[in-house]
Amino acid sequence: MRAPSFQHHASRRHLLQATLACSLLAAAPWASAQGVTAGQGPSLDLLVRHTSVSLGADGVKRTAEFSERVHRRPQMVWIERVIPPHAHSDEEHAKGHKAHKHLDVAAAARWITRDERGEPRLRLVSAEDKVVIDIARTDYGNVGFDGAWPAAWHLIDPAVLQQLKAAAPVGDTTTYTRQDANGRLTVVWNHKLMVPVSVESSGPQGSRKTVVQTTAAPANPPWTRLDGYGKKDYSDYLD
Repeated sequence: MRAPSFQHHASRRHLLQATLACSLLAAAPWASAQGVTAGQGPSLDLLVRHTSVSLGADGVKRTAEFSERVHRRPQMVWIERVIPPHAHSDEEHAKGHKAHKHLDVAAAARWITRDERGEPRLRLVSAEDKVVIDIARTDYGNVGFDGAWPAAWHLIDPAVLQQLKAAAPVGDTTTYTRQDANGRLTVVWNHKLMVPVSVESSGPQGSRKTVVQTTAAPANPPWTRLDGYGKKDYSDYLD
């Protein structure tokens, strides 16, 4: 069976985790950083801005930017892309339905919950199609989810901090860095909120930067506005 056509599939892989993975391929196995325990931290509402700059073989520098809203509650994380109005034209959407059942993974919100055993559950929520899509664990890779609860809860797995050099704390934050032949990685970590303030990497092929800021809690959280939504399995989109 063929997977549905994904728009910007690679960008739905967690950019922060991808940045860290690329920077730490040669490092030792992860261990808990001092003073950082995965799964701790308060409820949060965040705006996360991602910027990547790549230098192509043609000498052209290309910049890609997108933002996400992240809502963290006990045993739950909701992540949704900030989509500009009218980003998808009616003609494009109709064309997608004509070819096959359309699933835009980039535009769908990720609703990640954790059960009593500590196992994560992933659902995609399409506001455009008003449907909640249950994703089986075997399909996590197809939608760019690694199945790691710490990375979902903290935006990055805090264990990665153990591999970086820590500067002296300043207020609630500590800056962690790593530099080698492949480039430089900098993580500014907020110990009170238990999320990064920023993650930045640079190397010969380009750079990536993520900036995280707190926002006001929504009056009507998106996961409370799902009345009338249909339910599907990911397999319903395979042909």
